[in-house]
Amino acid sequence: MLKKLIPLYSTRSFKTTIISLYLPVIIFFILLISWISYLLAASQIQENAYQNINDTVFQTKHHLENRLTDVFEQLVSLSNDPKTLSIITKDPSEITPEDYIAMDEYINRIYLNHNSMIESVLVDLHRGHFTLSKHDQQAEQIQFDYDKYMKNYKGSKEGFYWRNLHKDDVFLNKNSPNEVISVFKLIGNERSQVNGALLFNIRTDFFERVFNKSLIGDNGYLTLVSKEGYMKSKTVEEEYQLDETVLNYLHTRTEEQGQFEYQKPNGKKMIVIFDTLGVNKWKVAAVFPEEDILKKANYIKYLTIFVIMILIVIAVMIANVIAKFITEPISSLVKNIESVNEKNVHVDLPDFQNAPKEMVILNNGIKNLMTKINSLLNQVKLDQEEKRQLEFSVIHAQINPHFLYNTLYSIKGLCDMGMNKEASDMISALSTFFRISISKGKEIIKIKDEIEHIQNYLYIQEMRYGDDFNYTFDIDQRILSYQTVKLTLQPLIENAIYHGVKQSRGMGEIQIIGYEKENEIIFHVIDNGHGMNEQNLNKIRAEISNKHHSSSNIGIGLRSVHERMKIHFGDQYGLTFSSKLGEGTNVTVTIPKVRE
Repeated sequence: MLKKLIPLYSTRSFKTTIISLYLPVIIFFILLISWISYLLAASQIQENAYQNINDTVFQTKHHLENRLTDVFEQLVSLSNDPKTLSIITKDPSEITPEDYIAMDEYINRIYLNHNSMIESVLVDLHRGHFTLSKHDQQAEQIQFDYDKYMKNYKGSKEGFYWRNLHKDDVFLNKNSPNEVISVFKLIGNERSQVNGALLFNIRTDFFERVFNKSLIGDNGYLTLVSKEGYMKSKTVEEEYQLDETVLNYLHTRTEEQGQFEYQKPNGKKMIVIFDTLGVNKWKVAAVFPEEDILKKANYIKYLTIFVIMILIVIAVMIANVIAKFITEPISSLVKNIESVNEKNVHVDLPDFQNAPKEMVILNNGIKNLMTKINSLLNQVKLDQEEKRQLEFSVIHAQINPHFLYNTLYSIKGLCDMGMNKEASDMISALSTFFRISISKGKEIIKIKDEIEHIQNYLYIQEMRYGDDFNYTFDIDQRILSYQTVKLTLQPLIENAIYHGVKQSRGMGEIQIIGYEKENEIIFHVIDNGHGMNEQNLNKIRAEISNKHHSSSNIGIGLRSVHERMKIHFGDQYGLTFSSKLGEGTNVTVTIPKVRE
């Protein structure tokens, strides 16, 4: 067995080997103990949750029983009161104002004493010949439909009935119909000569206050179920509501209290715990998805997982401390070596104290090697910088003598023609041109100086080729105080003159545009020359983006501008080209906003 394990650890570090040998054993026992604890705790929590809901249903039922019985007794008392019986036995024509006053006082007393529950009271005798009412809201019309009630409510010997949640069809208000629960007594029947109705409408907010005191999970609710329907404590999603089949089953259950489960079409398992009101045999039921109860168990599960993770982290930390104590010299060296990459070779290796001789020799050898590598890299950087400077100097050596010769020859021609002022202006422009070119050896100058430099250059070229092209400047004055690499625009303008407008027929146009855009400054050098096709344009784009490209589609001046901007400002800056054959070329310069 041990021989089979040896190859598995042969490629691993000493520290990893130590940790991986005993850490799994510790983790196994942590998981085992935690899982057993979770099962015991989850079982107890689920049992407690069911017991709490049973208690909630019982207490709610007990409270409703007391309050509804009180209201029912008031209705019974009203129906058996001598004043009520006297009015019922009288002919409507014999009813006196004293009867109205006595009855009004009686129902007013009931209404005031039970106003927290009773929303409205109606006494309607002799089919509307004697009517008194008490109610909160102003009703547009008070109407008791005897035919409807006599037809739908039959079978009670005493004539008392309960009606579950419904729109108030007695105290009518079309704009805002109210919902109530009613208890009423019907006097007589469809064939009786004497008819009447005593009705109490019970407030729905009374039930809401009672039900909302008990929270049964996120999607659970209390409900009051009768054969007519049910009233629930809160608005719930349709997937958690009782359907007609379950309502009928619940109402027909003969036992006073109990519990059952049913499955929703979406697969959710619902639990119903119920108890029965003695006053009207309605069911008070708690309805909730099983997953709500399991959430509490899931909380314990997640807590257990969290504790397991903490214990595992602690075990790993202890294992690391022990392994580090044993393997610290090797780990320290490996950590430093791993930090070496092509972007970071400047690593200071520590001097080992109290380490084995072999580790000291290995550490010193690697330190010497890193020192040599850093020295070689620094030399490469110096060589590259020197090469760039020499390349830039070559550009100056190529441009300046030839340009100076042509300019001086033009000045001589002006002098020969007696145009001394023009010759003087040309000499001043030439002087300023070379002064800015030199810039006291500085590589970075202000954009204002760069613009002045190309203005002098264009003035000199205009004196030489005035009949060949025109030029315009559109420079945002706000960018003049920012900085750029010197000799950025002059090679682009020279390229536009010699390879653009001079290669086309007619008067050439050169535009120099400069503006700011967010955190960047953009220049455009645009000519209306011959332009180029897509194939040549792609070649130039490929060459400008590859500094090692050896082709000659672009001059050394343009490549120097592009490379110098990347060196000073970053790889995202430089030149971009766009052109259409027969329409001209647009060279775009992008640099960051930099102040001195």
